[in-house]
Order: sequence, then C-alpha cells, then structure tokens
Amino acid sequence: MKRALLLAVALISCQARADEFDDLLAKWKNRAASAPALAADDADVAAQGDAANANAQQYWTAMDLSASRTALWADLPIGSVSANVTSSFTRLNALATAYVTSSSPYYQNADVLAAVIAGLDWMNANAYTASGTGYDNWWDWQIGAPAALNAAMVNLSAALTAAQLTNYLAAISHYMPDPTLRANLDGTLSTTVETGANRLDKAFVAVVSGILGKSSTRIAAGRDAITQTLAYVTSGDGFYTDGSFVQHTHEPYVGAYGTVLISDIARLYYILNDSSWAVTDANYLAPYNWAMQAFRPFLYDGAMMDNNRGRAIARQYTTDHIAGRGAVAAMAELAQVLPATQAAELKAVLKGYVLRDASFGGSYYTPVAASASGTTQGVSVYDIALLKAIVNDSGITATAEQEQTRYLPATDRALQRRPGYAYAVSLFSSKRMSAFEYGNGENYKGWWTGMGMTYLYNGDQTQYGGNYWATVDMLRLAGTTTDHSGSGEPVAWKFYGNTKNTVGGAELNALYATVGMDYATVNVTGSSLLGKKAWFLFGDRVVAMGAGISSASGADVETIVDNRALNAAGDNALTVNGSAKSTTLGWSEAMSATSWAHLVGSAGGADIAYVFPDQPAVAALREARSGSWSTAYTGGSTDTVSANYLSLALDHGVNPTAGAYTYIVLPNRTAQETADFAAANPITVLERSTTAMAVRDTAQGLTGVVFWADASKTVNAGGQPYLTSDKRAVVTAQLQGTDLQLAVADPTQVNTGSINLELNRAADAVVSNDAAITVTQLSPTIKMTVGVNGSLGASYKARFTLNSTQTLYPSADAFTRDGTYASTNYGTSTLLTVKEDATSYRRKSVLKFDLSSVSGTISSAKLRLTPTSVGTASGIIHNLYQSASSSWTETAVTWSTLPANGTLLSSWTVPAAGTVVEVDLTSAAAGVMSGTKVLALEIESAANYGSAGSVDYASREYTTVGSRPVLVLTAN
Repeated sequence: MKRALLLAVALISCQARADEFDDLLAKWKNRAASAPALAADDADVAAQGDAANANAQQYWTAMDLSASRTALWADLPIGSVSANVTSSFTRLNALATAYVTSSSPYYQNADVLAAVIAGLDWMNANAYTASGTGYDNWWDWQIGAPAALNAAMVNLSAALTAAQLTNYLAAISHYMPDPTLRANLDGTLSTTVETGANRLDKAFVAVVSGILGKSSTRIAAGRDAITQTLAYVTSGDGFYTDGSFVQHTHEPYVGAYGTVLISDIARLYYILNDSSWAVTDANYLAPYNWAMQAFRPFLYDGAMMDNNRGRAIARQYTTDHIAGRGAVAAMAELAQVLPATQAAELKAVLKGYVLRDASFGGSYYTPVAASASGTTQGVSVYDIALLKAIVNDSGITATAEQEQTRYLPATDRALQRRPGYAYAVSLFSSKRMSAFEYGNGENYKGWWTGMGMTYLYNGDQTQYGGNYWATVDMLRLAGTTTDHSGSGEPVAWKFYGNTKNTVGGAELNALYATVGMDYATVNVTGSSLLGKKAWFLFGDRVVAMGAGISSASGADVETIVDNRALNAAGDNALTVNGSAKSTTLGWSEAMSATSWAHLVGSAGGADIAYVFPDQPAVAALREARSGSWSTAYTGGSTDTVSANYLSLALDHGVNPTAGAYTYIVLPNRTAQETADFAAANPITVLERSTTAMAVRDTAQGLTGVVFWADASKTVNAGGQPYLTSDKRAVVTAQLQGTDLQLAVADPTQVNTGSINLELNRAADAVVSNDAAITVTQLSPTIKMTVGVNGSLGASYKARFTLNSTQTLYPSADAFTRDGTYASTNYGTSTLLTVKEDATSYRRKSVLKFDLSSVSGTISSAKLRLTPTSVGTASGIIHNLYQSASSSWTETAVTWSTLPANGTLLSSWTVPAAGTVVEVDLTSAAAGVMSGTKVLALEIESAANYGSAGSVDYASREYTTVGSRPVLVLTAN
C-alpha cells in the first residue's frame, strides 16, 4: 500500500512557496507525515481506508447533482435544522479527502472534484453565506460548519480559485467574526464570552481560515484566544486544580468537550509552533497537567467514564470506549507537542490504555458504526501511526491503572480506583452541578444520572457500552434512592439543581474518602423526595449509607443497590446467603434477612459482592429489557434493542418518613470471600441519623464521618465520644498504631468561617498540618480549628502522633437482678450493683469495652471501678470474670439472659466508697484483639454477705464523669 494511503496527504500539484502562510498550510496538510512511518501493508490502515472509502461511496452515490436541487443530500434538508449545514460540509470534506487520497477509488476523479466544488459553491450561495442569518443551534454556524468547510478548503486549496476562497472565508468571518465572543445568528457579536472547548474550537477555525486567507490578524486572534483556556478557573467553564473540567457552567464534561479541547490544543500548538504566531504563554504545559490530573482519573481500561460525558451518553455511536479512544488519540497528538519528559510520561499512560482495552475486538483501531445508515468511524491514520509507535516502543513501559480515591469538589464527583476496578459516584448540588443536562434532544431521560448514581468498572468492559443507555431502567439507576419520578420532556439547557447544599467529601492521601450528599428532587423531577446519602470509599470496599429518606408523593421509594447489565443469556449466577438463585429471566424475589449476595460477572475479573449489615429484605429482579435510542435522544434510532439486567433494591415503602439503609460493595470477590467478609464484618456503623453518619473499618483503622448540621454534634465509638464538630463537615481519619492522619472538608462551600473539631484522644505531637488547620490543644483531647473560608470544598489534612495511652469508657454496662426481677432490664441505671443474697435480692453486673479503636499491640490494660456505696459487711470480696459472650446489649440484658462466666480474671476486697479499684486486664484485653475486639466482663460477689454486702459501682451513666468505669490502655 502506498505511502500516500498512510498519510492521506493531498497530492494535487503543489503551488510554489510564496510566504509563511503557505508554509503553515503545507505544514498542516502534511501533519500525518510527521508521525512515525507505518508498514506499507498495515492492516489497520487498510481497514480505516476501506471504511473511509465506503463512507465516501455512500455520500457520492446519494449526492444530488441536479441543477434544481434544494439540498445536496435528501436526508439533509436545508432551512430549519442547522446540524444539516454542518453535516453537508462534513460530507463534502469526506469526498474532498477521498479525491486527494491515493488509495481511494475517487482519487483524482474529475467528476468528484467538480461535484465537491460545485457543492461548496451551492452551500455558499444557499446555506452558508456572507450575509445570511442562521437558525437553530449557534454551534453549527460558528464551529461545526466552518470547521468542516475549512477542512475541505485545505484539501482542495490548489483547486479552488481565489474568488472561491474569498467567498467561503467571508461566510466564515460573517458567522464567526471573533473566537472569543459568541456571535448572534445574524453575525453580530454578543457579549457572551466563549470558554473551554467552544473557545478553542473557534480559535482553530480562526487560525485555519487565517492561513487560507493569509490574514495575520485572523491567525493572531485565534492564537490569543488560547490564553484564557490555559489558566485554571475557580468557577464556570474550564479546568480546575482538583482535576475537574466544566462546560456549560454546570456539567462535568472532561469526556466530551474536554477531549475536543485537548484535540484543539494539540492542533493549534502543532500549527503555530515555530511560526511568527507561536504560543508563548507561561501556561503552555497546562494541557499535560490536564491529561494526567483530569483525564486519567476518569479513563479506565480505555473507557471514558459516563459520569463525565454529560448528554453525550445518549449518543448511540459514542459509547464509553469509543469516547475513550477519542480521548486517547487526542492525548497522543498532544504528546507530539510536549517537551520530551512530559511526552514520555503521557505516552506510558496511553500505552497502558491501548493494551488493556479489548472492547474493539482483535484490533484497538477497528472502525465501528457511526450511523444507522452504515457509515463508520475509526481512528485516523495519523493517530494510528502515533499510537502504534508508542505501543511498539520497547523503551516505553505501560503505566498501570492508578490506585487512588478522589473527591472532586468542583464537579461533585467521587471515584475510587484499585487493582481490577474503579467505582464512581455522581452527585449534584445547589450552585455547582446539575442533576443532568438535556439539550439538542439528547439525554431525554437523564433525571437520575447525577443524583447519586454509582458506576462500577471492572473486567466487564462492555458493561456501559452496547445498548445500555437505551435499555436500562433510567428511573432505577444503581446507587440512587428513587421514587421513580421524572417524565415528559426536560427543559433544554436548564440547571437542574439541588435545593440542599451539603454536598461534599474529604479525601485522605488520595487513598480513602468520605462523601456525603443531602438532596431533594423537587427542582429536578418535581417530587417531594428527600434524603441524606453517604459513601465511604475505603480501598477495596465501599460502604453506602442513607438516612432521613422521606416522601409525600404517594410513590414507592427504593434504594437501588445495583442494576447490572448481564450476559447475552441473562444467566449470570446470583448467590444469596449461600443459596443459588434462579437464573431465569423474569425471576423476582423479596429475599428476607439478606446478609450477603454475590453476582458472577460477564467476564473475568467482574464478580461483585454485596454485604448487608442490617440483614434487610432485598428485592431482586432478573429481567430482559427492550427500548430504543430514540428514548435517550429524540433524533435517535427507533429500532428496538434489548439487554438483560439484574437489580438489587432496598424498599422503603410508600411515603416513608425516616427510611435508612446500609450496604457494602466488594468488587472482585468470590462467593466464599463474600461469606467470610460478612461473617467477620470489620465495618461498624457508628451512627446513621439525620445529624451524622459515621462508619469505622477496624481492619484498616479507618473512620469516616459526615456531620449534617451547623450545631455541636458528637459521634460516639465503642460507647464513648469519638469526634465532635460544631459545623457541617466531612472527615476521613486513619489510625495506625499511634499515627493518626485526618482530612476534613466543608461540604457546603459556603462556610465563610471555620469548623471546630475535637477528637477524643490525646496526642504527643503534631507531625504536620495544612495551613488552614490550627491545632489548639493536644491533651486530654485534640482540638483544632479549620479555616474553610474560600476553600471551595478542598480537603485539609493534619497528622498526629497519639499518646500511646488511651482511656476507654464502657460501650455498655448494666446490673441484673434474679428471682422476680430476672426478666427486668436495668441498663439505664447510673449504678452497677453487686450483691449475693436470698432469691430476688441477688445482683450481678456486666460491662464491656469496645477495643476497635485500639491500634497496635496492647502492653497494658487497667480496669478502674469506683464504688459509690459499700455495705457494712466486713471484707466483701468481688470476683471479675471474662464473659463467655459479648453479644448482649445494654437495653436488653437481664438476669435470665446473662452470658455464662468465662475465665476468672481477678478478685479484690471492696474498698471504702470513693476509693478506686484497679484491676490488671492486660492479657484479657490483648486476647480479644485478634477476635471480636470486645472485652466483656461480669462482676459478682464471692460469697453471700446478706443485705449488708450490697455494693454499688458507678456506671457509665453516673453523674460524676470521673467516677465512671474506664479501661486505661497502652498500645505499642
């Protein structure tokens, strides 16, 4: 195959070089030649050529060449739909490309050349004139149409007359006079400042039209428009320092407009570098940072996550992997204009994506469908050459997927990435992010995509591809708590905001995060649903929690744990509590007392486990669903498509007032591993209320807390205070030995003051702290003030070396009484009474300590009890036993339900009232650390001392704090 095919370079007779404009035109025409050479018989290039030829043949065959035509193609009528103007120019350029490509059957075909030029003239006279008024969508007149027209002029520059070039360029200048400002449809300038991808699209139009028209002013205008986009922003459109990219003010769009922007930058840098109009901006390298910090987090195995693609998810022929491939190609082009060091790092990342993405079958570059008419899209020959050079370079080591956990406050997106999976959460807020975007008929049913939807990317690379968005139940999306509201046509370009503003997260070392969202649906779907949701992203597990779920709309409300696309047969195995469930489509079941569930994936590395600490009833549904892409996009195909799904849901009933839930997602676990996790569940729910949500993972020393109110609130752990905040806040903390790291953020982004935190531990030293955190006290508790004015939801971190000694209060205690009172509970008493006497007068006391907050090896444990009243009997001796079980609860334990005594730990003679009893429990405390981490104790009298032998110890409810039972621990 000829080199000309590889490069698709125009072979029309070259004009003599006259000036720098001609140099730039030649440079742009020959861009493909700057890529590393490909083999003459490269199969992927041949496939791309075949696809392009097939497209061109279709366009050529269908083109109306008649003198009386009112459009160039019957399916693209001119006059009301502006996209048809863009598409007409796009097809003309496809034919122009075929004319100048030696491998095309239309290469140097005089009839094709004449028809294309005549078509350009017709469009210039009838559809895209230098004095007309546009209609419908401004984008087509200022970006879409002029970009395609520019491309056609570049391809045919040597065949066009000066008058034709002048006329075509005049039309472009009419509709797009200034790349920095939006023009009205009549070509006059408005005051709307262009931003982001739209601005760079127009900059590229200006530069190319300036080259063609030999206008230094026009080229300079395009170059100067670049500067604004290179700077990080703190509001509106553009890139943010947290890795977010926003377009249309309220939409995270790195996977659509962001890709366009990167592509524009690569092209502009390429054309202008080493010219009189070179880009010399101080932020020239910013696009490299965007690639690594904004694109990389949301690309997984080559797929661009749908929660950063806005309404583009509704495009049948632009699924996540196709969008991802476009982004990878754009970044390969970017690498060509970066310094060597940055280029090498980026190429290593891109190599990993190409090698891991198996969604395109035998070749990453395989052309795929682009329309219902049979046209295809693939990878340009230039990009194939760039990417193959990267893949084939043995000096480039493919970079593995990142291991990180992030919360991006600018776009309200959370994600967790670990080997074999990535988990993402989409949230919406009152000022920043919309629940979804609808416009141009796209994303017709996107209501719930931003209201807590979760995504799990794993070995099943086609999970969100194929016909997912045309068939999934859009009112029952994974992660959402839904009343199934949302109907009719949404309002185009409307900001569908939250009425609540507590939406944020705290990330710790980019490895763990806690995320919270207070939400209401009234401004989105119009329903009365309210709720508070939280996600604890703890490495290889995700804990999801909800509380305060209420509705008065008369609809059933449910939380969708998952709604997973299945294999073609729909028979992925589901195991629940060890029992296999039906694999028949149409099966449903309300599964009571569900402890865990395991779903086999549709590919290797795609199994998913779910653990339910509350053992609720879980509603399961295995179904075949049908739909059409026209339900996602009004202009989409009406053909019926189908897919199979399995959903797991927690039903809150009709008009709930205080619905709540907790579940744990465990990616890539086997059924046995799931059962083992559920049996020894290291996750403890510390609180699940409308004032706070908190979770502790004892296996990793992690604790996450969301404070929902601007009022002093204390979250307890193990029966004692853990953390107090006086404002709405999100906190993620990790304790390893005596090393405590803590991250805190303002989830409201409107707090103009500070957050005051108090942690119930003493510290020996502050290891480090961000400037926003002022530590005001280290002992007996840690106190800090976090200045969050202007923080924009950023996470601030502090690190402490804790004192190795900590004091624990009982997590529960009670006394019990026999005989007539054997079934009476005394758990709320302020006393722990011990007495051996006649039936109905005997009393024993129990207490237990939760040691889950202890990190390290216990070297000392001392129990301290304070008697408040001691009988008159002489030499009263008490025995302390380790209870055989710690499963009793403070509000339920009675004499009849007392656990059996275990090992006798100690005995003592009761001292006078007010004198502390201290008992060494080091061995017993250390012993439970490898098991339940709960030390359960029972106190009883060693003998019958009669009524004079009654002794009261202060309980954990005792008024005087200093007299309450404590366990003083030292851990190394």
